[in-house]
Amino acid sequence: MFNNEASWSRIHAGAGAGAGADVVLAVDFYGTGRQEATFRHLCELLPDAPEVWHAVPPSVDGDWSAATGAGHLRWWTEGLAAVAGERRVRAVVGYCAGSVFASALADGLAERQGDRPTVVLFNPGAPGVATLTRDFRGLVEGMDVLTDEERGGMLTEIEAIRQAHAPDALVPVAEQYAALYRKGCELLCQRLEVDAELGDELAAVLHSYLAYLTAALDVPPNPAWRSATSITSREHRGADFTDTERGFDVARADLLSSRDVAAAVGPLLYGKGVDQ
Repeated sequence: MFNNEASWSRIHAGAGAGAGADVVLAVDFYGTGRQEATFRHLCELLPDAPEVWHAVPPSVDGDWSAATGAGHLRWWTEGLAAVAGERRVRAVVGYCAGSVFASALADGLAERQGDRPTVVLFNPGAPGVATLTRDFRGLVEGMDVLTDEERGGMLTEIEAIRQAHAPDALVPVAEQYAALYRKGCELLCQRLEVDAELGDELAAVLHSYLAYLTAALDVPPNPAWRSATSITSREHRGADFTDTERGFDVARADLLSSRDVAAAVGPLLYGKGVDQ
């Protein structure tokens, strides 16, 4: 009935009448080389999980560094009618930089439907060089076709680039990482003896991610964001993104696949508060 493959993708169909007609929106970036659990994993652990739609970022047409927060939010907001129709959005969840977009979407939904949906944020925070470096290192480490020496050389270059820039110099660092990744993709294509189009496709995913991070930085914070609940892994304690934070002794990669996390989040999504 609801089908919008452009800006939203349904990742959980809902558990029938028990879940009601409301929907949940999720914002995260799923890309090549991702090592963390996703909202799909969390949905599998939630009893009577509601219908969940995941935000699909816009494709990059031109310079990724020109991406704006308003542009990304407009892309997702304009697709909501096809996803939810007249149904109420009961909650918005976000992961990492997606927490910025989730919070901003909740701002708009509060006006659209007359009440602010529940907002649950997982390891929330605005993106920076540290965030990008962590994810980019994981991307390079996952290029198994390359030799250990080749991957090690790329990792050394990553560290040199990071040290040469300030922690908030996201765009210039990202530009150098993207150039380095392009070289790695070219080498990968040569090793696999495949057309260079594969490298273009991999680079396009990276550029979409860089646009996503750039746009997240462009979204001005709202005091209402602090009313959300943060769910954090042991590496992310004390993020101070919201007034309410619940920390779990799990690794970042396992946060969205933890049964303990699911048990705490379920009551929030069903409007029952969080189990302290």
